[in-house]
Amino acid sequence: MDYSASHSYPQRFARMILGLLLCGTGTYMTVQATAIGIGAWETFQTGLSMRTGLSFGNCTVIVSFCVIAVDLLLGGKIGFGTLFNAVMVGKIVDLYHAYLDFIPLTDSVWIGSLYLVLGRFLSGYGMVVYMAPALGCGPRDTLMVVLGNRFPDRGIGTVRFVMDMAVFLAGVLLGAPYGIGTVVATACQSYVMAFVFRLCHFESRTVPHENVAETLRRIRRGKHGLS
Repeated sequence: MDYSASHSYPQRFARMILGLLLCGTGTYMTVQATAIGIGAWETFQTGLSMRTGLSFGNCTVIVSFCVIAVDLLLGGKIGFGTLFNAVMVGKIVDLYHAYLDFIPLTDSVWIGSLYLVLGRFLSGYGMVVYMAPALGCGPRDTLMVVLGNRFPDRGIGTVRFVMDMAVFLAGVLLGAPYGIGTVVATACQSYVMAFVFRLCHFESRTVPHENVAETLRRIRRGKHGLS
């Protein structure tokens, strides 16, 4: 179903924000799963945080805008979903840590594994929810889609796994803590995401995303309505 063709822009933006909230919550859960190990991008952003003294969320925002620059160079579409994602996910994690912190850090492998799996499922479903309105993928998801289109014979989960492993190695070089659980977490992210996409009958490479200029032009013309 082309969600963008049957819903107004307020509905599409609301769905996008809901999906990003789910992604941010899922990311927060995986960051708390210290016993099993955090994922690739979290490893990289943790290493950057250790090097710079900035918060995890602020490092996430910085990395997001750097990835947006790469997306532009590769011809990726930058939409409102890309920009909202770049800011919201990291700041949601900071918000949870600063004010709510409803999931404690755990040293238990079993509880950490539960955090990790639930967090990855939540993030994967959040991706489906926020990408379906076709307002643009997040910076990392745009990179995934661009690379996926360049290698159409490879599954999107495989593309994401290779991309994440490269980022993981960069995080290790920055001095972020890691272990076998971190590698498992990286593999888990890619294939849980692919499983959720299949479960939802969602193919990220076929969504007709709008860039910022296209969305603004359609809003001015009253395309799909504003009510």
